[in-house]
Amino acid sequence: MKTQASFRFRWRSGLGVAVALFLVWGLLNASLAIFVPSSLHSRGADAVDGLVMSGEMDGALLGRSLTDIAQTDPRLNSYLVTFMDTMCAQMMSSALLLLSVTWFALRRGHGWALWAAALASIAPFVYFVPIIAEFGRMGVSIDGSMYLVLVPASVVFGVAAVGGFGLRAARAPKTHLPASAGPPV
Repeated sequence: MKTQASFRFRWRSGLGVAVALFLVWGLLNASLAIFVPSSLHSRGADAVDGLVMSGEMDGALLGRSLTDIAQTDPRLNSYLVTFMDTMCAQMMSSALLLLSVTWFALRRGHGWALWAAALASIAPFVYFVPIIAEFGRMGVSIDGSMYLVLVPASVVFGVAAVGGFGLRAARAPKTHLPASAGPPV
């Protein structure tokens, strides 16, 4: 699908803001997909503050802290570290796809790319709803945990809205007054 011949991308526009934020989000995810496994392989399951939720919440669900597991249970530590490798592999794949869609399609004005980037960015947070519920079902205090879903989801919806308005503005026909019309009265 071709973009309109008159489409011109501008960084200082609503679409430019959305592209920049989706690129930052993709780069952050790609960086974390490298940093987290590197840290875990060098220092064990307690190298980052929490594998699923916070270190305190993860420890409450597991019945002991991640530090205790890393120091006293090498098999469980190894399992948790390699399990995080599988999660980070998917995270890297998603990040690379988001970066590609944003840079090569959204930046060129393809409307489908905005919605693909928004859906890809919101999908992980949807999974936190049953994750939080499972922690609660197991007796772990989940006070305030829904903010992990609501705040980022709101930001993604906001970025998508700004991008949508930016796309609309970039595609709007430009009207010009004839030179002889003079200034508006």
